[in-house]
Amino acid sequence: MEFYEQILNAKKENKIYAVASVVQTEGNTPRKPGAKMIVFSDGSIFGSVGGGIVEKQAIADCLAAMHSGKTLLKTYSAFSQEVVDKGMVCGNNMTIFIEPGERLPYLYLCGCGHVAQAVLPLAKMMGYYVVAIDARDISGYEDALKAADELHILESFDQIGQLEFVPGSAFIVCSFSHKTDGDILNVVLGKEPGYVGMLGGKPKIRALFTKLKENGYSEEILKQVHAPIGLDIGGEKPAEIAVSIMAEILAARNGGSCRPMRDILRDAVFPL
Repeated sequence: MEFYEQILNAKKENKIYAVASVVQTEGNTPRKPGAKMIVFSDGSIFGSVGGGIVEKQAIADCLAAMHSGKTLLKTYSAFSQEVVDKGMVCGNNMTIFIEPGERLPYLYLCGCGHVAQAVLPLAKMMGYYVVAIDARDISGYEDALKAADELHILESFDQIGQLEFVPGSAFIVCSFSHKTDGDILNVVLGKEPGYVGMLGGKPKIRALFTKLKENGYSEEILKQVHAPIGLDIGGEKPAEIAVSIMAEILAARNGGSCRPMRDILRDAVFPL
């Protein structure tokens, strides 16, 4: 029971983890089918699949599965590779199924102004784990950020690189100045993002991208930044911009085309 309570707690806290389960054994092995182990992103474990070299290899494979998001079925030898290579082993194998735990997708709001405040409730409604980050006094709009799962107030956005980011996450860059937006982009583009979008017009975008190119980012990487952020739905209010941003993020995550459904199905409906 305690094993599954650990999983439930990990889900509630949106921790990254993987479960390793022994599904088949051959010969004399330290654990039998049904043995389970939880591996967390920091390498800590709960439970065991037998210790020793098998468990060490399984932990490494669990960490890799957390990163890739893919399951793995693998047979391990309870002996060292040196012994196996010499042909001195018969049996003593363990087949383990590794499954990364499901977690909420992460959205980082890099800047907590009016647009970010409008995005926050929409993102929560759509199942995102939202991390709000700013480097200014938020007095006066703390209530607008209460729904955030995490809130980090930095002394300066120069410190943003000290935070840990989940690979494949979405980032919205919308801080209080062009310089800080550039500082943020310079960091998050190196964090394996799944989506990066930035508020701004053509002069700002060209200036920041030119600087980032000088810092070593290729044009191919810069073209992946959604700037200006959002879809063209004709709105200018923060709430309208927030809808266009979340629509674009969902399309990027789900592989959507951003085309009207009417146009996609037109040929299937007409001619009548």
